Amino acid sequence: MKHDSLKQQIIHEIDHRIALLEEHQDDEVIVTGNQYEELNQAIKKVINVPLHKELDSLKSYIDQLS
Repeated sequence: MKHDSLKQQIIHEIDHRIALLEEHQDDEVIVTGNQYEELNQAIKKVINVPLHKELDSLKSYIDQLS
């Protein structure tokens, strides 16, 4: 029983992190005049998709554990 509970906690946390990514996936890069801040925003957008896929993959792997 303890194993299933831990597994569900981990899956719940991954779902939470995926939801945060989805919440911000359509955010536009805000032009601030600060090139580093704008670059940071752009990098976050680029990383969002592969990170989402990795979290989905990790969730599937954990879900398949017995």
